[in-house]
Amino acid sequence: MTHCNARRRFLIAIGALVCVAPARANDDELTRLFAELGTRRERHARFVERKFSALLKAPIESSGTMVFRSPDVLERRTIEPQRESVRIQGGVVTYEGAAVRGQTQKRSFALADAPLLAALVESLRATLGGNLVELRHHYNVAQTRAGQTWGLTLVPRERALR
Repeated sequence: MTHCNARRRFLIAIGALVCVAPARANDDELTRLFAELGTRRERHARFVERKFSALLKAPIESSGTMVFRSPDVLERRTIEPQRESVRIQGGVVTYEGAAVRGQTQKRSFALADAPLLAALVESLRATLGGNLVELRHHYNVAQTRAGQTWGLTLVPRERALR
């Protein structure tokens, strides 16, 4: 598995930790929401990912769990169809895959070597950690809300990330 595929799968699945929804909410509500998000030091979510391709007759499905530990750990653990994990702690991304010929696959790289991934990771850490100031440093932030469901629209401030 390439770094790109591992990163892409991780990023798709991490969406399970943050919800999305449709109507505007005010800034006070956004501030309260982030204050509430900041009270939880750890979050766990289950995910199911389905990949569709014109080359396949049926989607490929994988499932597992996502974990966030404040302030800087994001982890995606896939259980099916095979065990693998992508862990981001501080500035290091580590991929650990299923054993091949008795050897566990393990690769690491610096988050700084992947600036687009770094920007996304920082947005997730800031959101899940309740750090609205940090999130606004990198993004224009708008909240949406429908009943108990909320979402965020993030527009990168840095032109290269748009």
